[in-house]
Amino acid sequence: MSKDKEIVEQIKKKLDEKMQLSAMDINVDCRDGNVILYGVVDVLGEKMFAKEIARSINGVKSIENDITISMDSSNITDSHIKNEIENKLHLSEKQQGLSNVGVDVKSGTAVLMGSVEDDLDKKKAIELASSARGVAKIVDNIKVEEE
Repeated sequence: MSKDKEIVEQIKKKLDEKMQLSAMDINVDCRDGNVILYGVVDVLGEKMFAKEIARSINGVKSIENDITISMDSSNITDSHIKNEIENKLHLSEKQQGLSNVGVDVKSGTAVLMGSVEDDLDKKKAIELASSARGVAKIVDNIKVEEE
């Protein structure tokens, strides 16, 4: 088996293990260690996770992430997206330091703003926003408040 085929098989196996049904519509190609991911997922977080998985495989030199986010629900508006993200942040703020994080959404791009105590809270806010349906991109304007 060629090195490229081995890389493809390892990525597919790990995608299936980690993402289960979400990985069904993700395809993988590899040429000289350069990986191309393509297909369709439901939310931005799944697209980002697929790239993370591919990056973890030995022999991968570069990754082109051409996975698209399904916008099947054309009735999802920026207002719906904003409400979903705000709800996720609000529900999470009891456990996390996310009470000072706000969001604005335009054309599917979620702009996160405000402040958090550390990088872990910042990462959590981005993960929560990327799990909302309809989010195509995230702009991170969150500041980490150093004590």
